[in-house]
Amino acid sequence: MITSAKKEVQLLLSLMKQAGITHVVLSPGSRNAPLTIAFDEDPFFSVFVVIDERCAAFYALGMAQQLRKPVAVACTSGSAPLNYFPAVVEAYYQQVPLLVLTADRPAEWIDHGDGQTIRQQNVYGTHVHDWFQLAPFYNEDAVWSAELRVSELLQKAEELRGPVHINLPFNEPLYTQEEAVSKEYRFVRRISGEKSLNADQQKELKQVWQASKKRLIIVGQDAPSSERKALLQTLSKDTSVTVLVEHTSNCSSPEFIEPIDSALAVMKQQETYFPDLVVQIGGAIVSKRIKKFLRDAQSVVMTFDSANPFGDTFQGLQYTYEVNSVYGLRLLAEANATKPNTSAFGSEWEILNAEAKVRHEKLAANLPFSDFKAVESIIGALPKKSMVHFSNSSMIRYGILFENSSDSTYFCNRGTSGIDGCTSTACGSALVTPEQFHVLLTGDLSFFYDSNALWTKHVPANLRVIVVNNGGGDIFNIIPGPSSTNQLKHVFVAEHSFRAEYICKGFDVEYTAVASQDELSVALPEFWKVAANGRAKVMEIHTQKINNSAILQGYFQKLKG
Repeated sequence: MITSAKKEVQLLLSLMKQAGITHVVLSPGSRNAPLTIAFDEDPFFSVFVVIDERCAAFYALGMAQQLRKPVAVACTSGSAPLNYFPAVVEAYYQQVPLLVLTADRPAEWIDHGDGQTIRQQNVYGTHVHDWFQLAPFYNEDAVWSAELRVSELLQKAEELRGPVHINLPFNEPLYTQEEAVSKEYRFVRRISGEKSLNADQQKELKQVWQASKKRLIIVGQDAPSSERKALLQTLSKDTSVTVLVEHTSNCSSPEFIEPIDSALAVMKQQETYFPDLVVQIGGAIVSKRIKKFLRDAQSVVMTFDSANPFGDTFQGLQYTYEVNSVYGLRLLAEANATKPNTSAFGSEWEILNAEAKVRHEKLAANLPFSDFKAVESIIGALPKKSMVHFSNSSMIRYGILFENSSDSTYFCNRGTSGIDGCTSTACGSALVTPEQFHVLLTGDLSFFYDSNALWTKHVPANLRVIVVNNGGGDIFNIIPGPSSTNQLKHVFVAEHSFRAEYICKGFDVEYTAVASQDELSVALPEFWKVAANGRAKVMEIHTQKINNSAILQGYFQKLKG
């Protein structure tokens, strides 16, 4: 086996192997040739080539999302590392481990007009957990230092659940190769245990819980956990406790409040449903309505398992416990077992939720074909145990309006909530889980923005992309503000008449178009089947001539009663 002649690259690969990092996404370039040669020649690594660096980083994000361990992404110098930035920030806030490898020019050539040469050291600033400049070795002390720092960074990515950055300034020649030797560089293992609370801290936590009569637990974006779900179900049996979830919490149960926005819409006196105590677990919350509701409630807030311990979503944070959510919920369950609460707060939320479901079913049954009905139909027709990805803006907001299929798993890039990279993330996720069926539900602007996700041979056969094309960013017709301006249609909504058909033809992706409820119902069963060319398939649902925002706003008005 041959490898790059660069000793710093040989060290990096040796330590990556010992850390168990197996997947690498590469983008072509010259300055990163040493990385490209070394990774591609080594059978230990699964290598994927994605030309567009922005897409490549989101591919890696999707892979790491599924593997739950770091995935490496490697690019050339100059503007290429900057194209990684959206995915790096998303990984940071979504708590997904990434190893970002950026090739660089020698430091002495920075700011001297050399091509593709910019200031790359610490280019991601505060949006990575750590960074290191892995320069060429000039003596054995440099090797010793690099072993320590690279070992540290590789493990930080996994332990802190986020991105780390290694910048590699390469001198020419770049394409020199040599026979790989069996030298194994020193990997320094970091051993860390689970965080726990001492007896006094546990006592305080239980006392805060027991002193509250109206207790609300809200679960943000997270990976599925049967133990967490079981603990929440146990806690929800207490009539003083209500549990609120969204699809992306991956914690659905008939005992929990979902959809949240529907329950909030049917409230008459909000103060009746204000909690004394809010327990927040998981990541991002999609619903703007519940954020406003809980900020207005001015409740005491307690959080578990927070990567950002002082993140105060509901403006009431008083207790932040840096322990995992299962550990924290177990303590709450113990507190309930010794001193159950007898208020009817949770029961009142259950009644509210039941009323919202009845009203929703009556209203939804009579709505015309629209974005609302298209999303409802797709969620109702998902194949069993699907991995469902939502793009941001209107699609995730529509998605959380409908009852969750508990056997599906849901994802969305809610770290920064951008529309960039949604298709690439879904592609990466599907690539590393070929035994599972993935469905991306995306809007037109999000799809067109990230269409280069299909510009690769790796577009997976187990992915279905559904594009709801309403002719622009209809979210700006929904949210308050843009409609009061002269720029609503041509700037904010960015109205267009573009279609996905020729993008799909250009990238050899099977394409289907529908424009009515009947056409959608007929097309879906065939759409789920494997494409003849063994690649992903795209369905475009045309709703451009429908006043989708008015239908949605009318739905919420009628839901209020």
